[in-house]
Amino acid sequence: MDRELIYIGSITRAMKAKEILKSHGIMAHIERTTDTLDTKGCGYAILIFDSSKAEAEKILSKHNIKLSSK
Repeated sequence: MDRELIYIGSITRAMKAKEILKSHGIMAHIERTTDTLDTKGCGYAILIFDSSKAEAEKILSKHNIKLSSK
């Protein structure tokens, strides 16, 4: 099973992102990251399985979910 992380930042955005991806048929889980992110925020990521990270990021972008850079 392929796994990819999409860094989100806040738990609120991560929860919203998970629901958006679910509505598009993409299974996702919220994970607390241990890495220090360059941006302000709590340090959360969305873990996606067997899906294209680029596709998931495109969907989230269309729904105005700001992604954090690692």
